[in-house]
Amino acid sequence: MGFAEQLKRARLAAGMTQQQVAEAMGITGSTYCGYETGKRQPDVLKIKRLADILHTSGDILLETGFGRDSGSEKPSSAEIREALELLGTMSPEMRKCAIGQLKLLGELGGKTNK
Repeated sequence: MGFAEQLKRARLAAGMTQQQVAEAMGITGSTYCGYETGKRQPDVLKIKRLADILHTSGDILLETGFGRDSGSEKPSSAEIREALELLGTMSPEMRKCAIGQLKLLGELGGKTNK
């Protein structure tokens, strides 16, 4: 996939516009747009800041593969209960973001297990 597409997916999963992310970063909308189109490359500190703003990790944005579990075991009932309890404590906005990130992680996991 690539950084630009991962960045866009993370932004959409977070329910944010390009302008909102740009403002949170303290950069212009055109600079941020360049990140999503691949015309510009942010430095390491900006990638870290983007990950924080979008509630994701630099590893996911950069597709490093770090932190991926090579197994494809299904979650246990206890893990599912824990996840549901955690989701229940979140605001609707954060819950939406968390579900978006889970979907993104699921897609990445499916890509590596093929």
